[in-house]
Amino acid sequence: MSKTGEAFYTRITLKFVLVSVAFSFALSFALGWMTSLFLSSREEHISHKVVKQTHEDSSSIKGNHSVKLPSPKLINGKSVPKSTYTSQIFHSAAAATSNTVHLDRSMPTNVPSPTSDKGTNSNVDDQWVSYLRNGPSKCSMDGKAFPLLKKCTNVSIGSTSATENEPLHLPSGQHLLIDIKGVDYHFLNSEKRLAQAMIDLINESKLTLLSYHCHSLIPVGVSCAGVLLESHIAFHTWPLEGVISLDLFTCGSGLLIPVLPSIEKLFAVPWYDEEDPQVPSPELVWSHKLRGFREGFDVNYHRNHNPYELDMSADTLQRRAFDLKKNVASEETDYQHVDIYEVINPRYRSIAQYEKSLSRDGSYESLHPEFYKPDRLLYLEGILQSSLYGETSYHEALVHPAMLSHLNPKRVAIVGGGEGATLREVLKHKTVDTVVMLEIDENNVNILRQHLPEWSDCDELPSSMKSCFDDPRADVRFVDAFKWFTNNFDINSADKLSKEDRFDVVIMDALDPNDNIEFAADLYNNASFVRSLVNSLTDNGVLVAQLGQSPQYSYPADETGLFYARASMIRSLESSGFQSMHIYDEGHSNFNSPWSYLVAFKDYQSRSNWYRSEADMDIQLHTRIHRTKSGSPALKYFDASTMRSYQVPPKVFETVYCRQEDTPTTCHELKFNWTELGVDAIPTEFESQANVYSPAMERHSHGL
Repeated sequence: MSKTGEAFYTRITLKFVLVSVAFSFALSFALGWMTSLFLSSREEHISHKVVKQTHEDSSSIKGNHSVKLPSPKLINGKSVPKSTYTSQIFHSAAAATSNTVHLDRSMPTNVPSPTSDKGTNSNVDDQWVSYLRNGPSKCSMDGKAFPLLKKCTNVSIGSTSATENEPLHLPSGQHLLIDIKGVDYHFLNSEKRLAQAMIDLINESKLTLLSYHCHSLIPVGVSCAGVLLESHIAFHTWPLEGVISLDLFTCGSGLLIPVLPSIEKLFAVPWYDEEDPQVPSPELVWSHKLRGFREGFDVNYHRNHNPYELDMSADTLQRRAFDLKKNVASEETDYQHVDIYEVINPRYRSIAQYEKSLSRDGSYESLHPEFYKPDRLLYLEGILQSSLYGETSYHEALVHPAMLSHLNPKRVAIVGGGEGATLREVLKHKTVDTVVMLEIDENNVNILRQHLPEWSDCDELPSSMKSCFDDPRADVRFVDAFKWFTNNFDINSADKLSKEDRFDVVIMDALDPNDNIEFAADLYNNASFVRSLVNSLTDNGVLVAQLGQSPQYSYPADETGLFYARASMIRSLESSGFQSMHIYDEGHSNFNSPWSYLVAFKDYQSRSNWYRSEADMDIQLHTRIHRTKSGSPALKYFDASTMRSYQVPPKVFETVYCRQEDTPTTCHELKFNWTELGVDAIPTEFESQANVYSPAMERHSHGL
């Protein structure tokens, strides 16, 4: 108010208010932006200062000794995004020292390639990296698609940093857990040596260590945790016990399994004892598992197409309980991924027994080393194919029932059988003159000959060679069996073929029809191929095929479940002219369940050979099978009693067969005792179905 008491009024326009508000917002934004730049610049300056100070001056006192830990350095040519660092250190009487070291971004380092030629920088592994993280949409290299992956586009290979094609923050990764015992005490109690080993491991793995934090513990022991650009690494040591446990998780590039040789080289430092120079070497056990989620985040990803989500992972890679687990071979051919692992399962034999079997101390183990060898597991596309302690049972069950159901098999064809074990079993028959083996993958055969020589060992057979592939009766052809049969035995050429061109027995030992492998699918489900098999057989010819895992009581009908490929194959065989078909299984092949086989007869009368008595079968085995040079049994599992058990299918086959939507006629209750009447007395209304595949009819005809 004025001295006169009059009031003053200030008139503010709307324009002035709007301009003032806008100016305030602009000023606030500018101040905030400049503050952010200042803090970011200061943070980077502080980070470099911390790194420099840690590298040059930071030390901790442990007793009277100074400890200076090495700094991780940036790999030459690799970029690292800006990051912030937050920490809280809690002081504890149990920790003698505490050190935090950051990535030195100022001095890139050139890193040598990993010690293993199958390291994380290999082409095959980089393909798998792209596949594991991104699914089949990014799986091609040099214009050549990974055969397992159905949809491929070109993707840059060779860089372990994130790219547009390989985003860093996918919700998935790999986890590697390693435990090592028998490690040197001084190494396990040295922060500096352990930190350097961790840095060397990260560099060899082409990963990026942003920072790490270590504690020396009282009285002994070290714990370290490192933050990776790709995730983390951590370990803890027990020096007095000689043990270290290490944990490596990454969602970045590079498969972790090829890193194992580097881990063993850097961390499995042998315990040195002057008084006892015979100290055992360090022992390493490990487990690998895929983590996170892939399905649902990539429309092209299919779990069943990823070997690291199948048998190989569940049965071997994830299991830590093995006394020994070693990757013998992991190679990519033009058609498939081949993995061979050597394991010792303590449920059946121990590593101590194995080591004793290598000695010459006169112990039972040393006198019978064949019982204590590590098992060898063969995986194709991640699916278990056979094992050292199970392959004999599998291959004897596949070959001999069909071979003995033919009275005089001279010409035999094998489809697949790259291990050579099927060929080995066929060559045990004296009647055989020629075995034509058709295998599409020559590289696979070479890998298996090198790493699984027992599978193709014919040294015990008279007039044979060390390797069955070199036997003069073996005609091994590296061709596409599908094209070979359809070109040589199609319906147009069937009448032109002589008896000498045809086969007495055809053995299908290709991949499991339920494995969903594209190049193998046609071998089971293509009608023209199946007809060519029929045409390739002599008038009384026999076909046998492995059909994969036997069903369980809880399974639905094959047609509606996961085993639809098996049902499709059986229907194809029925419609192609086979007169009688029988299914059987074998439970000693070291698979997770019994394994099933199907034998089919071109001539209905030949089925009588299948049902011969145990005595007749014993006589035929005695006269048919070659004697071994050493006098040991030529057959380890198969005999006349075993054959007798194959003649009638297990009840579960009938149960699942009869669950079809259109219930087969033979599944209706039969009130007759066919055992007394005999197989040939089956009533007319069932005769047509008795001629083809019907486990229900087979069981009922035998009074079961």
